[in-house]
Amino acid sequence: MNDSTPSNALDAQVDALLQRVNSDREQRCKQMLAKAESEVQEILRLGRAEARANVRRAVAQERSRTAQRLRQAEAGAELDARRRAQSETRKLLESMWTEIAEALEARWRNAEHRQAWVTAAMGQADLLLGTIASWNIEHGSGWLAEERGELEKFAAKRGAHTLKWVHDPALGAGLRIRCEGVSLDATTRGLLAHRANIESAFLAEYLALADSEQLPHE
Repeated sequence: MNDSTPSNALDAQVDALLQRVNSDREQRCKQMLAKAESEVQEILRLGRAEARANVRRAVAQERSRTAQRLRQAEAGAELDARRRAQSETRKLLESMWTEIAEALEARWRNAEHRQAWVTAAMGQADLLLGTIASWNIEHGSGWLAEERGELEKFAAKRGAHTLKWVHDPALGAGLRIRCEGVSLDATTRGLLAHRANIESAFLAEYLALADSEQLPHE
Protein backbone atom coordinates (compact mmCIF):
# COMPACT_ATOMS: atom_id res chain seq x y z
CA MET A 1 0.00 0.00 0.00
CA ASN A 2 2.71 2.43 0.96
CA ASP A 3 4.60 1.79 -2.32
CA SER A 4 1.55 2.52 -4.46
CA THR A 5 0.55 5.79 -2.84
CA PRO A 6 3.49 7.87 -4.09
CA SER A 7 3.08 6.37 -7.49
CA ASN A 8 -0.56 7.33 -7.59
CA ALA A 9 0.29 10.83 -6.44
CA LEU A 10 2.93 11.17 -9.16
CA ASP A 11 0.54 9.94 -11.76
CA ALA A 12 -2.03 12.48 -10.62
CA GLN A 13 0.53 15.26 -10.85
CA VAL A 14 1.55 14.12 -14.34
CA ASP A 15 -2.07 13.99 -15.41
CA ALA A 16 -2.70 17.42 -14.00
CA LEU A 17 0.37 18.78 -15.81
CA LEU A 18 -0.70 17.17 -19.04
CA GLN A 19 -4.20 18.62 -18.68
CA ARG A 20 -2.68 22.06 -18.05
CA VAL A 21 -0.42 21.72 -21.08
CA ASN A 22 -3.36 20.59 -23.19
CA SER A 23 -5.51 23.40 -21.84
CA ASP A 24 -2.82 25.99 -22.54
CA ARG A 25 -2.30 24.55 -26.02
CA GLU A 26 -6.01 24.65 -26.75
CA GLN A 27 -6.20 28.21 -25.44
CA ARG A 28 -3.26 29.31 -27.59
CA CYS A 29 -4.75 27.54 -30.57
CA LYS A 30 -8.05 29.30 -30.02
CA GLN A 31 -6.26 32.63 -29.72
CA MET A 32 -4.23 31.92 -32.83
CA LEU A 33 -7.36 30.85 -34.72
CA ALA A 34 -9.23 33.96 -33.57
CA LYS A 35 -6.32 36.17 -34.60
CA ALA A 36 -6.07 34.43 -37.94
CA GLU A 37 -9.82 34.77 -38.46
CA SER A 38 -9.62 38.46 -37.56
CA GLU A 39 -6.76 38.94 -39.98
CA VAL A 40 -8.67 37.09 -42.68
CA GLN A 41 -11.75 39.24 -42.07
CA GLU A 42 -9.60 42.38 -42.21
CA ILE A 43 -8.01 41.20 -45.42
CA LEU A 44 -11.45 40.49 -46.85
CA ARG A 45 -12.71 43.89 -45.70
CA LEU A 46 -9.74 45.67 -47.26
CA GLY A 47 -10.15 43.56 -50.38
CA ARG A 48 -13.79 44.48 -50.67
CA ALA A 49 -12.99 48.15 -50.07
CA GLU A 50 -10.24 48.07 -52.69
CA ALA A 51 -12.53 46.22 -55.08
CA ARG A 52 -15.24 48.84 -54.57
CA ALA A 53 -12.69 51.60 -55.11
CA ASN A 54 -11.45 49.87 -58.26
CA VAL A 55 -15.01 49.48 -59.51
CA ARG A 56 -15.74 53.13 -58.78
CA ARG A 57 -12.56 54.17 -60.58
CA ALA A 58 -13.41 51.91 -63.51
CA VAL A 59 -16.96 53.28 -63.66
CA ALA A 60 -15.69 56.86 -63.41
CA GLN A 61 -13.11 56.23 -66.13
CA GLU A 62 -15.70 54.60 -68.36
CA ARG A 63 -18.08 57.51 -67.78
CA SER A 64 -15.28 59.93 -68.60
CA ARG A 65 -14.43 58.01 -71.77
CA THR A 66 -18.11 57.83 -72.69
CA ALA A 67 -18.53 61.56 -72.09
CA GLN A 68 -15.42 62.26 -74.16
CA ARG A 69 -16.68 60.05 -77.00
CA LEU A 70 -20.04 61.81 -76.78
CA ARG A 71 -18.38 65.23 -76.92
CA GLN A 72 -16.27 64.08 -79.86
CA ALA A 73 -19.36 62.71 -81.59
CA GLU A 74 -21.25 65.94 -80.94
CA ALA A 75 -18.29 67.99 -82.16
CA GLY A 76 -18.02 65.78 -85.24
CA ALA A 77 -21.74 66.07 -85.91
CA GLU A 78 -21.56 69.84 -85.42
CA LEU A 79 -18.56 70.05 -87.75
CA ASP A 80 -20.35 67.94 -90.35
CA ALA A 81 -23.47 70.10 -90.04
CA ARG A 82 -21.35 73.24 -90.37
CA ARG A 83 -19.62 71.84 -93.43
CA ARG A 84 -22.95 70.89 -94.99
CA ALA A 85 -24.33 74.35 -94.21
CA GLN A 86 -21.24 75.98 -95.71
CA SER A 87 -21.51 73.79 -98.80
CA GLU A 88 -25.19 74.62 -99.19
CA THR A 89 -24.45 78.31 -98.65
CA ARG A 90 -21.74 78.24 -101.33
CA LYS A 91 -24.12 76.55 -103.77
CA LEU A 92 -26.81 79.08 -102.91
CA LEU A 93 -24.44 82.00 -103.46
CA GLU A 94 -23.17 80.54 -106.72
CA SER A 95 -26.76 80.28 -107.90
CA MET A 96 -27.44 83.81 -106.70
CA TRP A 97 -24.48 85.22 -108.65
CA THR A 98 -25.68 83.52 -111.80
CA GLU A 99 -29.24 84.69 -111.28
CA ILE A 100 -28.39 88.28 -110.31
CA ALA A 101 -26.10 88.80 -113.30
CA GLU A 102 -28.80 87.49 -115.63
CA ALA A 103 -31.45 89.57 -113.85
CA LEU A 104 -29.41 92.77 -114.29
CA GLU A 105 -28.85 92.02 -117.96
CA ALA A 106 -32.59 91.44 -118.36
CA ARG A 107 -33.41 94.73 -116.61
CA TRP A 108 -31.07 96.63 -118.90
CA ARG A 109 -32.82 95.18 -121.92
CA ASN A 110 -36.16 96.52 -120.62
CA ALA A 111 -36.61 100.21 -121.57
CA GLU A 112 -38.46 101.15 -118.37
CA HIS A 113 -35.99 99.43 -116.07
CA ARG A 114 -33.07 100.79 -118.08
CA GLN A 115 -34.35 104.34 -117.57
CA ALA A 116 -34.62 103.73 -113.81
CA TRP A 117 -31.06 102.40 -113.88
CA VAL A 118 -29.76 105.49 -115.63
CA THR A 119 -31.68 107.77 -113.25
CA ALA A 120 -30.10 106.01 -110.27
CA ALA A 121 -26.66 106.40 -111.88
CA MET A 122 -27.28 110.13 -112.31
CA GLY A 123 -28.14 110.38 -108.63
CA GLN A 124 -24.81 108.77 -107.74
CA ALA A 125 -23.01 111.04 -110.22
CA ASP A 126 -24.57 114.07 -108.54
CA LEU A 127 -22.97 113.02 -105.25
CA LEU A 128 -19.64 111.86 -106.64
CA LEU A 129 -18.61 113.85 -109.69
CA GLY A 130 -19.35 117.46 -108.86
CA THR A 131 -18.97 120.09 -111.58
CA ILE A 132 -16.62 118.73 -114.26
CA ALA A 133 -16.35 120.13 -117.77
CA SER A 134 -15.57 116.97 -119.72
CA TRP A 135 -17.51 113.72 -119.48
CA ASN A 136 -16.88 110.35 -121.15
CA ILE A 137 -19.88 108.05 -120.97
CA GLU A 138 -19.09 104.43 -121.78
CA HIS A 139 -21.93 102.01 -122.46
CA GLY A 140 -22.61 98.58 -123.89
CA SER A 141 -25.19 97.51 -126.41
CA GLY A 142 -28.93 97.93 -126.20
CA TRP A 143 -29.13 101.62 -125.36
CA LEU A 144 -30.82 103.70 -128.03
CA ALA A 145 -29.51 107.15 -128.91
CA GLU A 146 -32.90 108.79 -128.31
CA GLU A 147 -32.86 107.51 -124.73
CA ARG A 148 -29.72 109.45 -123.86
CA GLY A 149 -31.31 112.87 -123.81
CA GLU A 150 -32.04 113.01 -120.07
CA LEU A 151 -28.47 112.08 -119.21
CA GLU A 152 -27.12 114.70 -121.63
CA LYS A 153 -29.30 117.36 -119.97
CA PHE A 154 -28.13 116.25 -116.56
CA ALA A 155 -24.45 116.39 -117.62
CA ALA A 156 -24.95 119.86 -119.08
CA LYS A 157 -26.46 121.08 -115.79
CA ARG A 158 -23.41 119.68 -114.02
CA GLY A 159 -21.15 121.85 -116.20
CA ALA A 160 -20.21 119.29 -118.84
CA HIS A 161 -19.24 121.33 -121.91
CA THR A 162 -17.80 118.24 -123.60
CA LEU A 163 -19.78 115.01 -123.65
CA LYS A 164 -18.34 111.96 -125.40
CA TRP A 165 -20.22 108.70 -125.89
CA VAL A 166 -18.10 105.55 -126.07
CA HIS A 167 -19.70 102.28 -127.14
CA ASP A 168 -17.98 99.26 -125.64
CA PRO A 169 -19.89 95.98 -126.19
CA ALA A 170 -17.70 94.28 -123.56
CA LEU A 171 -19.29 96.40 -120.82
CA GLY A 172 -22.59 94.56 -121.07
CA ALA A 173 -25.46 96.12 -119.15
CA GLY A 174 -25.12 99.59 -117.63
CA LEU A 175 -22.86 102.55 -118.16
CA ARG A 176 -19.65 104.02 -116.84
CA ILE A 177 -19.00 107.77 -116.48
CA ARG A 178 -15.41 109.02 -116.48
CA CYS A 179 -14.64 112.63 -115.62
CA GLU A 180 -11.07 113.85 -115.22
CA GLY A 181 -9.82 110.77 -113.38
CA VAL A 182 -13.03 110.17 -111.47
CA SER A 183 -15.04 107.10 -112.47
CA LEU A 184 -18.60 106.10 -111.68
CA ASP A 185 -19.10 102.45 -112.68
CA ALA A 186 -22.80 101.64 -113.02
CA THR A 187 -22.24 98.56 -115.18
CA THR A 188 -23.17 95.08 -114.03
CA ARG A 189 -19.57 94.47 -113.05
CA GLY A 190 -19.38 97.75 -111.14
CA LEU A 191 -22.67 97.17 -109.32
CA LEU A 192 -21.52 93.70 -108.25
CA ALA A 193 -17.98 94.72 -107.29
CA HIS A 194 -18.56 94.68 -103.53
CA ARG A 195 -19.03 90.93 -103.43
CA ALA A 196 -18.95 90.45 -99.64
CA ASN A 197 -21.54 93.15 -99.02
CA ILE A 198 -23.86 91.76 -101.69
CA GLU A 199 -23.57 88.22 -100.32
CA SER A 200 -24.23 89.39 -96.75
CA ALA A 201 -27.30 91.36 -97.80
CA PHE A 202 -28.58 88.48 -99.91
CA LEU A 203 -28.16 85.91 -97.13
CA ALA A 204 -29.85 88.21 -94.60
CA GLU A 205 -32.85 88.64 -96.89
CA TYR A 206 -32.89 84.95 -97.78
CA LEU A 207 -32.85 83.84 -94.13
CA ALA A 208 -35.52 86.38 -93.19
CA LEU A 209 -37.70 85.11 -96.02
CA ALA A 210 -37.09 81.48 -95.01
CA ASP A 211 -38.02 82.25 -91.40
CA SER A 212 -41.21 84.05 -92.45
CA GLU A 213 -42.21 81.12 -94.65
CA GLN A 214 -41.73 78.68 -91.75
CA LEU A 215 -43.84 80.63 -89.30
CA PRO A 216 -47.26 79.29 -90.44
CA HIS A 217 -46.02 75.71 -90.03
CA GLU A 218 -44.90 76.08 -86.42
